[in-house]
Parts: sequence; C-alpha cells; structure tokens
Amino acid sequence: MKQSMRKAVWALGVVGLALGAPGGAQAEGGARNVNFAAFQKVDKDFEFDPIVLGRFSDFIQAMKGAQVLLLSHTADAVDGDVINIQQDVLRENKGALGDYGINCQMSFRDESTADNTSYAVGGLCKIIQVGNGKNLKLSAVIPMTSVPDTTQGEDAWVEVYEDEKTGIAFYANVSKGSK
Repeated sequence: MKQSMRKAVWALGVVGLALGAPGGAQAEGGARNVNFAAFQKVDKDFEFDPIVLGRFSDFIQAMKGAQVLLLSHTADAVDGDVINIQQDVLRENKGALGDYGINCQMSFRDESTADNTSYAVGGLCKIIQVGNGKNLKLSAVIPMTSVPDTTQGEDAWVEVYEDEKTGIAFYANVSKGSK
C-alpha cells in the first residue's frame, strides 16, 4: 500500500477513536496484553522475517543479526486504548541536547466476535537520532495491522513496520490480560 494511502487509513482510524467510534465486542476475558518490540540490524546481511513463530525466547533467538532497542508489555489493554511506548536517551552534545530513541503512540483495536478473536495495532512512531553527528527525525506511520493472539495456541510475532534506512523493525502480538 502506498505511504500516502497508509497515512490516510491511519488518520481515519485515529479520528474514529477520537470520536468514540464503537469497536467490536470484547473477547472473552476482556483485556489483552499488547506486546511490542523494536530491533535494529547490527549485521548488514540480516533480514527481518515478517512473522516469527515460537515463544519469547525463540523470538529473541531469531533476531541474532539485530539488537534489541525496546521490549514493551502493556497490561490489560482494551479496545480503543492508545498505548504510549518510549525508549530514548537524552544527552548533552557540544552545548546542545541530543535525543536517541523511539517514541510511539499505538492504537489498540479489539474487533473480536463471539466466534473469533481479532486484534490490531497501528499508530505513529518517531525514530530519533540527534547528536554525535546525526540529525535523523523519522516519523514511521504504522497502518492498523492484525496481530496474533498467543492464547489461540500459536505463539507468533508479526512485523508491523520496517525502516530500511535505519535498519529498525517493530513487531507486535497480544496475550491474555488479567481482567
């Protein structure tokens, strides 16, 4: 899908959330944990897989050519929540403040029915590398993307975004919440 189309789809989703558009029925058990991870390539020949199967340890092992930038486990998200995920470092550099990191606002949708679970995440992440000779401020628009529910018997992580310039990729899934 073209970038402009993705932005339009994402904007419509955010507007719908802001206006209180009704979501689907909450899945049995209500809330879900939203799991989000960011990796950056350290091996130029490494390729991110669009889907990584297995438990968490298998997922980390599959990323041997990349370093972990952040792991987030948001407990008990419900339909319509906006999840803020931030991992960055502020430092002084030649009298100025530099910022290295990731700052995301992700919308969580639960479009489950009585017969089927269906979850999606999407939003906006800023990848920032300012200072030490760099001046990168990238806005990564993540279209609403279906993510797997690990309670359905298959542990899997889905790539929701990859930026080839920075070598950064984001992955997500959901797991059972406590509510």
